[in-house]
Amino acid sequence: MPRPGPRPYECVRRAWHSERHQPIRAHSSATKKNREWKEKLPVVVLQAEEIMYSKANSEAEYLNLETLWERVNDVVDTIIRRDKSSETGDLLPPCVEATG
Repeated sequence: MPRPGPRPYECVRRAWHSERHQPIRAHSSATKKNREWKEKLPVVVLQAEEIMYSKANSEAEYLNLETLWERVNDVVDTIIRRDKSSETGDLLPPCVEATG
């Protein structure tokens, strides 16, 4: 039986939300207004998708939602060029597809 897909995203303020969380969040009102942030974020998202697409061995692998989180984490490691095989975190050359 297929698993249900992800819940639709709803931008709502929950009871547990607090301004004290702002330092741990990825953005703030300042970054939302930051021109560099607005310009670079779409580029990074497109690069991430390109890496994920190029690394997939098949269409089924690319579309597999059960492995999506693992593949997204792999993309992040690729973008920051983290070498998982070493504890030092030495950088690898950037992914060719991501630099285009």
